[in-house]
Amino acid sequence: MFWRLNTLQHRLIAALLFALPAMAAGEEKETPSPRSLYLTGHYAEAAELYQQAAEKDAASALGLARCQTATGEYDEATETLTEAIQRDPKSAALLSELALLEFQRGSEDAARKHAEAVLALDKDSITARWTLAELDRTSGKLSEALKGYESLVSTYNRGSKVETSEEVRLIGLAAAQVARWNRNHNQFKRLVSEFYPSLLRREKDFWPAQLEMARLFAEKYNEADATTSLAAGLAINPSAAELHALKAEIAVSNFDLAGTKASLARATDINPRLLWAEQLRGDMLMADVRPAEAIEVLQEASKFNPRSEATRGRLAAAYAAVDGMPCGKPSQRMQAVIDEIEKHNPHCGEFYLAMGESFDRMRRYPLAAAQLRVAQEKMPQLLSVRGQLGMTLMRLGEEVEAAKLLEEAFTIDPYNVRVKNTLEVLDVLKGYAVLETDHFVLKFDRGQDELLARYASKYLEEEVYPQLVEQYGFKPEGKTLIEIFSRNRNTSGHGWFSARMVGLPAIGTVGACAGKMVAITTPDELPKKYDWARVLRHEYVHVLNLQQTDFNIPHWFTEGLAVHSEGPSRPREWNVTLAERAREKTLYNLDTITLGFIRPKNSEDWTLAYCQAALFVDYTLESYGKDATAKMLAAYAEHLSTPQVLKKCFAVEQAEFEIGYRKFVDGVIAKSANGQTKETRSLAELQKIAEDKNVTARTLAELARANLERKANAEARKWALAAQKKDAAEPLAAYVLARLQLLIGDTDAAIGMLMKAVDEDNPQEDVLTLLAHLTLKAEDLAEAEKLYLLGEKHFPASDRWARGLARIYWQEERNEKLLPVLTKLANLEPDNLPLRKKPAQLALAAKDFRQARNWATQIIHLDLQDAEGHALLAAAAVGMKEFGVASEEYKTALNLSENHNDWRLGLAEALAAGGKKEEARAAAEALQDKEPDYPGLQKLLESLKL
Repeated sequence: MFWRLNTLQHRLIAALLFALPAMAAGEEKETPSPRSLYLTGHYAEAAELYQQAAEKDAASALGLARCQTATGEYDEATETLTEAIQRDPKSAALLSELALLEFQRGSEDAARKHAEAVLALDKDSITARWTLAELDRTSGKLSEALKGYESLVSTYNRGSKVETSEEVRLIGLAAAQVARWNRNHNQFKRLVSEFYPSLLRREKDFWPAQLEMARLFAEKYNEADATTSLAAGLAINPSAAELHALKAEIAVSNFDLAGTKASLARATDINPRLLWAEQLRGDMLMADVRPAEAIEVLQEASKFNPRSEATRGRLAAAYAAVDGMPCGKPSQRMQAVIDEIEKHNPHCGEFYLAMGESFDRMRRYPLAAAQLRVAQEKMPQLLSVRGQLGMTLMRLGEEVEAAKLLEEAFTIDPYNVRVKNTLEVLDVLKGYAVLETDHFVLKFDRGQDELLARYASKYLEEEVYPQLVEQYGFKPEGKTLIEIFSRNRNTSGHGWFSARMVGLPAIGTVGACAGKMVAITTPDELPKKYDWARVLRHEYVHVLNLQQTDFNIPHWFTEGLAVHSEGPSRPREWNVTLAERAREKTLYNLDTITLGFIRPKNSEDWTLAYCQAALFVDYTLESYGKDATAKMLAAYAEHLSTPQVLKKCFAVEQAEFEIGYRKFVDGVIAKSANGQTKETRSLAELQKIAEDKNVTARTLAELARANLERKANAEARKWALAAQKKDAAEPLAAYVLARLQLLIGDTDAAIGMLMKAVDEDNPQEDVLTLLAHLTLKAEDLAEAEKLYLLGEKHFPASDRWARGLARIYWQEERNEKLLPVLTKLANLEPDNLPLRKKPAQLALAAKDFRQARNWATQIIHLDLQDAEGHALLAAAAVGMKEFGVASEEYKTALNLSENHNDWRLGLAEALAAGGKKEEARAAAEALQDKEPDYPGLQKLLESLKL
């Protein structure tokens, strides 16, 4: 047979010519052996050397076939081996290699035939025995498979001579299987600390030993050691496709989709028919919630090995995601795959394991749990299933069963990092207090979060549950579990929170929901506290949406509904990001938005995802009616896909829906920008236009401003004056010249220029902004107020005008005008606590107790440790004659900050007004001990006498 070099091999040879060091003149060059070239990834050159002797030497034919296999030329490798066997029909090495290759390609009958023929020639053949054991495994003969694996280990333990590194590797793989199936976890340690290092001492360039160590580490979620072994393997052979595939596997498990894509590109560039790589490509697409694309990839991958349960399990899950599961039953395509696999292998646990992992990757946790249970039933030998099922049940809030499974998993596999971390979480939870209401169970550290748990339980039970259950028309079964994590055992609350949700410290949020449980990080440990009430409300929307759709709701839709439930105000940075990304043409669509949630490249991606998700909901409600989202939720509950949901609910294709949405977004952007867009022409573009004799004054002024921003002040002055020469009233030119005057300290001149440039009917924003600022700074409050009001009228999208007015009204104590301005600013900044205290005080002073209560409630939602917030809430409750609430709030305020005798008097008065005279007298006497002459105290004591 003549072996032709394909394009890839030509590239590899070319690369090799550049990669190998040049020899000095006269220096004798030692020719590398073909084996060395093969192991270091120089496949084309190795193949060329093997080719020269392949027709005469079985070992060379074997080496040539392995070079072909390494680059995905499986047909050629099969032909090479077949022709070599025809020349040497008694070569057990050639025949066993062909058997293994046929098995890897799914030709199981041929593989068994060849392997049995090998044993007739060499009953001790390692490769043939391994292949037969694997064939028994994939056909459901698990007892026979285990005996086969054990016999290989026994061969090694007896000290029998093993001819090749490849055979030693197969014994290592058999030992790992025996360790998994017999629950001998110590064997894993021996494999990575003794067996594979010994193999590397036998043949230092045998990189598959590093691969197998890395795979064992990755199997236990020991990413650090896996990465170390990977790096060592790649140092030997940077062209080992399997090493790049393992890098991709680690990346996709971390939802690092960009890293996954890069590693897969490298792997498939080397071996375009590597099944493992295509399986991982399917994983990547499902993690990105693109199951339709995953189907295409996995269908193609099935051609590489039609018997691969790992591929077919993934494909079945993707079919379920795309076709839906009406009434909870598999679609026709999904059922066909199940029937095919079940027929071939009645113990197809690996098929159901792959399906369960795929559902988990797509966050379809009930389906994942169901398939993992089947995997456990079909093939109890599988080591990882207990741990994975336990992790899934943790996400579903089923902690009792999860704990049992995880403890079993840890007993049989103590090196699994995720299982170990999750068991530590459960151990921490054992010490937590439990607060149970009608619809919630809260777990928390009593010493650190009792106050939060008390307020959270009341908020959830009295406000969140009744409002959202009515809104969504759905009551979840059972009580929802809420867990609050704080520092414990030298680990932060956020560390425990992350471990609770994924078993690893990998979550960037402060709250998360898996459908039946919610976990949050205690706000008190974070550098910036967050609105714990808003987070709980947001996450409870997910609880309802996920359960009412049987976990079939897309990530973007439940996030959009959750944000929508928080109210109509959008943070101003959302509008800015939305407008910028629209200009850059990088907005998300329904097919890409989920990536912004699960793998944002930066905080802007995350912001945009939440913003657009909310706008999708807004658009749907505006375009299709107030019951539109309810219709969609019902359709998703039927396990329909998004295109099917849109078609069923609104008789619209997804593409048409998105066209309408995009127009809606343009309207939102135009409204938030007040219909004004600033030109952002480059300096070079402006300079070129300035050369035109018909250039406008505005363009010259823009050029002046561009130079000013570059600190080219002389050029800025030159072009500003040129603009004024064309049009003396050009406001932007006046703005530039005023800025230049400020640089030399002439504020009066700057103000004079700006005042002349202000057109009250059509003001230029920069001019008005600077003039208002300078006027306020000069303490001309009346004139500053006029300017800020003018700005608010013409440029309402900006909050700078409200900020200026707030300073003026605060300084002048014009409370009737200050309150609405602060209200506007507070709506724009939902996490700004100081913006809420003054309105609360003003509302109390105006005896608007309902508003005062609203503001005070917002304060304690942002900082439950803010004693003044509780006191303000207490005072508002007194005004509303809610004396029980007032008493509790005063008590909380005093527990947080005891040096407030006015609060002590307020507590006593509230208790008295609520009819609790004994408690009131005790509170009053406590105040008397501290300050006997406190104003109003004696009168209160007199009223409390028997």
